[in-house]
Amino acid sequence: MMTAIQNKYHQLNTNALRITKMKYFNEIYAGILALITILGWSLNSVVGMLVMIILASLALLITGDLKYVIPNCIFFIFIFSDGFANNSFPIPIIVFSAIFGVIILIYSFKDGFHLKKMKSILGLAGLAITSIIPIIWCQVPKGNEVFYFLFFGNLGYLLLYMIMANGIKEKGVDLLAVSMSYLAIILACECALKVYELKDTVDSIFDLWYFLGWGLCNEAGIMICVSLPFVFYLIGKQEKLTGMIFQNFKIIIGVVGIILTTSRGAYLFGLLEVGILYCVLMFTAKKARIYQNAFLVYTCLILLLILCLKPQVTKMIDSVLNLVFSNKLDDNGRMKLWVSFFDYWKKDPVTIIFGPGMTCSIQHSQTSNGFQSAPQVFHSTILETLTAGGIIGLIFMGIHLVQKYIHIKRSNLLLFVTVGVGYFIVDIYGLIDNTYHMFYYMLPMAVVFATIDTSFENKKKKDKIEGE
Repeated sequence: MMTAIQNKYHQLNTNALRITKMKYFNEIYAGILALITILGWSLNSVVGMLVMIILASLALLITGDLKYVIPNCIFFIFIFSDGFANNSFPIPIIVFSAIFGVIILIYSFKDGFHLKKMKSILGLAGLAITSIIPIIWCQVPKGNEVFYFLFFGNLGYLLLYMIMANGIKEKGVDLLAVSMSYLAIILACECALKVYELKDTVDSIFDLWYFLGWGLCNEAGIMICVSLPFVFYLIGKQEKLTGMIFQNFKIIIGVVGIILTTSRGAYLFGLLEVGILYCVLMFTAKKARIYQNAFLVYTCLILLLILCLKPQVTKMIDSVLNLVFSNKLDDNGRMKLWVSFFDYWKKDPVTIIFGPGMTCSIQHSQTSNGFQSAPQVFHSTILETLTAGGIIGLIFMGIHLVQKYIHIKRSNLLLFVTVGVGYFIVDIYGLIDNTYHMFYYMLPMAVVFATIDTSFENKKKKDKIEGE
């Protein structure tokens, strides 16, 4: 009886893996999960999360490889549309994340703990440890004990990285890139749905500032900027014009999403990123000649469209320029915020070295659940890292950044000139906005670098086998 079950499972596993080798499997698979994410976000977050967990469990049961839950892990948090209450624990998130975690753990470490696969662990581990230390002296307001989670956030991202790095068995960069490309579409659709819902509340949609549940519209802009470089990586790999055109549609949707975020930072850095990466592929695309011809036609079509829709385009450009350059690029109070940070950081030698802690400053402001108390975020990777872990934390952040770019380059040259350039631009963006230490940024990033590091290890194994 047991032998018959094992034979059936082996046959199911073999057939499933054969399907995963089909030409368009990654696009179809990630596309379906992206559609589930959008439907879950717009209709019922709890049901959407439950469906995502069930599908991840089935994928693991059939394949035994965490590679096939990459899109599930990336999309999961972006299903949440209800907003977070800062005076209560987000029970659905905690319960479902715990279930998801247990399922993944079963498959991740069953073949042992592989430290050599985790090439980015030093920087991430340092950030995790230094973020926890300030819990000793940092006060958490009574009634807001949920804030204690913030001290352990970087530890959670580290654990996700370790789990994925140990559980991914095959090279997963292509599925990762496709998944991240669909994340841009997910966020663009969520922004479009929210803007449509609120369109009658303002004279211009560029006056909107809205919540998506899991985060703000400007945070969606950040994540679209993170996602789009992966589309350029996919374009650079294409050998046929049809593939390039299909991937370009994703970029168009992503750019529309950036516009709908009404985020000045996303406009400045996102459009700069897109322009640079289009130029980069002129020289690095696998089929450079086809790409160059396609780019020329693509540019001509855009210019023709602009001429045909000149009044609408002019109005939109004026609205964007007015939003970006109003009041001579005012800092929205950032300078005052950055100055206030130093009052907390330089309080004494301990806070300078180890940081004042993530809850050192509590504000009462508008959130996705109305006005409530929330820890102050200092809108800068450097200042937020000094808040979380002081100078020691900043040193580990530097180690992490060095590891990040070295390992992207070693993994894949095309990945380095697309995703590496994209991350660099987003890291510059992070000097004036929220990226590192934010869950919406860190969760996908943990999956991204676990996949990249694992793919690099699998690449070395493949080269060694071929050499023998």
